[in-house]
Amino acid sequence: MPPTPDPSTLQNPPPFRPHPLLQLRAGKVKKVFGKAIESAIYKIPLSGTVTITPLGIPSDEHAFEQHGGVDKALLHYSSRHYSAWKNELPGSAHLFSVGAFGENLYSEEIDEMTVCIGDRISIGEVLVEVSEPRAPCYKLNHRFEVKDMAKRAQTLFRVGWMYRIITAGEVKPGDMITLVERPYPTWTVARIMYYLYHVKDDVERMKEIVDLSLLGFATKGIFQARLDKGVAENQDGRMFGDEAMDAWNEFQLVEKRRETSQVTAFVFEALDEPKEIVPVEPGSHVRLKLGGKLVRAYSVVGGTSKRFELGIALAEQSRGGSKFLHEQTQRGDVLTVGKITASFPLAQDADHHIIIAGGIGITSFLAALQHLQESGKSYELHFAVAEEVPFKKHIAALGANAIVYNKSRGQRLDISDIVSRAGSNTHLYCCGPQRLMDGVEAAAKQCGVPDSAVHFEQFAVTTSGDPFTAELRESKKTIEVGGTQSLLDALRAVGMEVDSSCEVGNCGSCRVNVCGGRVEHKGTGLMESEKEGMMLSCVSRGVGHVVLEL
Repeated sequence: MPPTPDPSTLQNPPPFRPHPLLQLRAGKVKKVFGKAIESAIYKIPLSGTVTITPLGIPSDEHAFEQHGGVDKALLHYSSRHYSAWKNELPGSAHLFSVGAFGENLYSEEIDEMTVCIGDRISIGEVLVEVSEPRAPCYKLNHRFEVKDMAKRAQTLFRVGWMYRIITAGEVKPGDMITLVERPYPTWTVARIMYYLYHVKDDVERMKEIVDLSLLGFATKGIFQARLDKGVAENQDGRMFGDEAMDAWNEFQLVEKRRETSQVTAFVFEALDEPKEIVPVEPGSHVRLKLGGKLVRAYSVVGGTSKRFELGIALAEQSRGGSKFLHEQTQRGDVLTVGKITASFPLAQDADHHIIIAGGIGITSFLAALQHLQESGKSYELHFAVAEEVPFKKHIAALGANAIVYNKSRGQRLDISDIVSRAGSNTHLYCCGPQRLMDGVEAAAKQCGVPDSAVHFEQFAVTTSGDPFTAELRESKKTIEVGGTQSLLDALRAVGMEVDSSCEVGNCGSCRVNVCGGRVEHKGTGLMESEKEGMMLSCVSRGVGHVVLEL
């Protein structure tokens, strides 16, 4: 963080020159961030002429009633901030794109240091008045996957500012933003924020602030309460929420152990003590930020939310993830790690479990195998390797329940024989090379094993499939997505801006809102609760026809 500024530099900015409005945006309230959190921060651009009422854009929603109202009809944000955020927080750089702060309006030329409380500004037919700074809340932490993002934004004066509507009317992108009147040239938005967040006990300045008749009611109330009580309020609830953010945290690589010539085990330990230490559930994966925009998901071999282990093979055609971990990391390195999530669980009502793994595919099942062994459940593991056996100690602990087939010794895994022994309430699980999974699928069909009892985990996600059409509701366009084309590529081909990072369905940054139609979900970037109204544009596919909020 930069040093606290001199407040004398935060007043009397020169009047800004007329400049164009670049975009208007609005959004609907949805459950987001893989939690029971509701927000309308994901806003979409509006085309053409937009009607502005005394309460703002009619189609714009607020999850929290105090986020709207007469004093908070519109949120304006400076697009110049995004490049600074990308430089300062490279691990979240792919998330810092225009609109990401949930703004209704944005432009480049003005910011919190050049706009003053009470400024009257014309935009198209509309006359607005700057009422107060935006009060950033903990949802920004989740939106940008940074634990203290709300605090950073307010400390750096990059929160945006609110407008009240003086004259309603119509606005469209390209309309000029023009300063009409400036009654309080000494009170920039940034200077108000200085006394809100940096210096909270300057009584004389607070008295001046509460006398600003055009300052928004909510902000003025904070200063009045400080004067009345003689103490500043606790802001932790607003900035961090009722519970600590657990979406992304920092972990240190404490062990890097070679399992085979191609497979390495990585053990990570949390730098901060988790609120609750829980064991890794069977079938869990975790996402790692590996520098810049690189985000990859890996199966968790075992451990807890405090300390866990991964097993990662150096892929010949690595797109950067395994190569980075194998070649560029060393003990002591600190990585940003997502929440450990169970995405491939065991069937709880099965009488018997048959697990078939090939090569590095064993990592999908090690936590599940330990659980089965410790709980005394009925299971068997069939593990095929080319020559070297990774995680020998883990396999040995399973005793007679595990059979290893070593190709270099002429040992062959007979898929048909294994699957044919499946009982009426046996569940099959498979992860490994595509040829192995195809064999298991074919054998299961031949033996009459119901599809609901056969489970596959894939490291590489196939994005091709049946062609489908996507109707873009807001843009009033319909696009065709070819059988070998991803929705992400099709959207970009018609000029749509969609965030993306891993492009294999792991990171979730390319999510788009789905208003109608059926979706074939692929990848691990969405929680189950998010799949009702979203899809990953890089890997998931519509079935026939889908309607998107784009």
